[in-house]
Amino acid sequence: GFGVKIFADKVPLIPETLSYAAMGLIPAGAYRNREFREAMTEFSPNVDRLIQHILFDPQTSGGLLICVEKGKSNDLLAQLRKRGMEASAIIGEVIGEPVGKIIIT
Repeated sequence: GFGVKIFADKVPLIPETLSYAAMGLIPAGAYRNREFREAMTEFSPNVDRLIQHILFDPQTSGGLLICVEKGKSNDLLAQLRKRGMEASAIIGEVIGEPVGKIIIT
């Protein structure tokens, strides 16, 4: 088994996202998504509550996530950006423990 660590500050956001979340414009589905995945998700205390809401936003559930060997990630990132995908980013890593958990730091 494995787990996943997500670096919250590395997740690309549309520029207005934080300001809209600060106004309370958070879809009801974000709360349902959090409730559904709460048992498998752990947030570090330093992750802002607004970012937590944004990461559960149902509108982002169709985002593309690519997993590659750690040693190949920078090469892939360079190729994606070269092809115009400027928002591409390394946002996390696969970890051995805790199994079945998503740790967001």
